[in-house]
Amino acid sequence: MDNRNEISHRWRYSAGEIFAVWQLMFTGGGGIIGQKRSREKRHSLFFSLEAHSGRSFFDDYLLLEKGSGQPVGDSWFTGIETISGQLVFLHSWQQHSPEHQGLWVVSADNGSLVWARPEIVFCGMLDDGLLVYLPTVFAGFPERRYLILDPMTGSERLRLGEDEKAVSEVRASIVPEIRRQGVLLPEIAVPGGNNYEIFRAAGITVSMHCESLSIGSITAAAVHDSDMATGTWRSLLRIWRTEELVYEDLIAEKTSHPAVNGFLVHGGSLYYIKGESELIALDL
Repeated sequence: MDNRNEISHRWRYSAGEIFAVWQLMFTGGGGIIGQKRSREKRHSLFFSLEAHSGRSFFDDYLLLEKGSGQPVGDSWFTGIETISGQLVFLHSWQQHSPEHQGLWVVSADNGSLVWARPEIVFCGMLDDGLLVYLPTVFAGFPERRYLILDPMTGSERLRLGEDEKAVSEVRASIVPEIRRQGVLLPEIAVPGGNNYEIFRAAGITVSMHCESLSIGSITAAAVHDSDMATGTWRSLLRIWRTEELVYEDLIAEKTSHPAVNGFLVHGGSLYYIKGESELIALDL
């Protein structure tokens, strides 16, 4: 499908044919950190781009254990926890558990390891540090001992221990990651909700799954339509300026599920994933 060219691509990044762009975060220095995953190879790799130009700082980064050089999480069970300035906080998972485990902190500029503490579990970013806990066992029962760390070095700033009141007070000051990074995410469109008149005028029915967001005069939506005959899905990104359609692109087709959570806005730009493996930046 041809794009409406009133909005132009700023850059395109390809994760590789067998990889899916999985996770994105934005650094304080104008960069993008991403995770890409290959189900075929069971590899989880990371990449770092300049947000404005798409220039690559590093790609195909495999997180390795300090010392042994072995892949963290068997090269599969890793992810991005948070960002602080130009530091990227990566994590693994606890064995047989959905809980995260460990922090490996790398530079967004070159991927070099700044510090690592595989024994801790991240809780949240504070104005003056990181809230984490150290899993321990006492008399056969699991316990959590809470600490506040210096994000630059991983060193201990304050030991909260098991003081539930102190921990609760600190937890209340954690700023949600979306707000910290200034990211605008789409929401599921509902009848009578925001942008509903635009969707109705465009022929988007209530039966279709639709995610949307608005910024200024711009409205963007991903419309996910199912083919009852084949049981597959087709996903189309559309962008309107006021009520005029100015951009559209087919982002997925013949998939087993709708391609949800595939676009966002940050810093006046829209980023979306096409065909799982391509990240595209648009100037709004």
